[in-house]
Amino acid sequence: MRRTIWSGVAIVGFLAFAPGCDKDDSDAPIDAARPAPPIASSVASSSATPTPAPTPAPASTWDGSMPPRPVPKSSPTVGSGMSAEVQMGAIAYMTAMGQPRYDDANADPDWTATFADKLRPITRSLDKGAADDKEKLDRVEVIGGGRRIDLLMASGCDAETPARAVVTRGSTPLSTLLAHGVLVVRCNDARTQCLQSTRDPSDVLCTTAPRHR
Repeated sequence: MRRTIWSGVAIVGFLAFAPGCDKDDSDAPIDAARPAPPIASSVASSSATPTPAPTPAPASTWDGSMPPRPVPKSSPTVGSGMSAEVQMGAIAYMTAMGQPRYDDANADPDWTATFADKLRPITRSLDKGAADDKEKLDRVEVIGGGRRIDLLMASGCDAETPARAVVTRGSTPLSTLLAHGVLVVRCNDARTQCLQSTRDPSDVLCTTAPRHR
């Protein structure tokens, strides 16, 4: 009987000093035992919608940079006897003159067609060719949906003819044509063509370009 009692006392003493068994935490407050998670921040982070990155504007197909002029503005004609490099440069430059930029006005074909009608008698009066040739060759045409106006004549096309027809005789600034999307006024006779830019009144380029129609 005495052995049984001491055995029970030993077991009770061991349990009294075992780690984790010295205190009963069942009555401790919840906050003290285990802090609650921050509910508000969890909800805010889960419901937040990511801000989409801004979509970049589409790049322009042409930045408006002109190729080098093949000849200076003071001598604007590229002749057939010049080097192939100069003649190819003239083609590239004339193409760029009529290329719409991102900041150019949209073409206005109705306005341009009406203005072309106004230029027809002016072009005929500037033509220095014979009467029969005028009858056959004189025309004013709208090209590229209103981007270019062609003054076709028998004789008399030079670097000053486009501006003389539009500005001097037609009483219309080149800036007005540009505002309606017209980029180039071109004259062409039996020997020469000359392109006048509406962006820059001093920008004229001529080449030898005979026509027979």
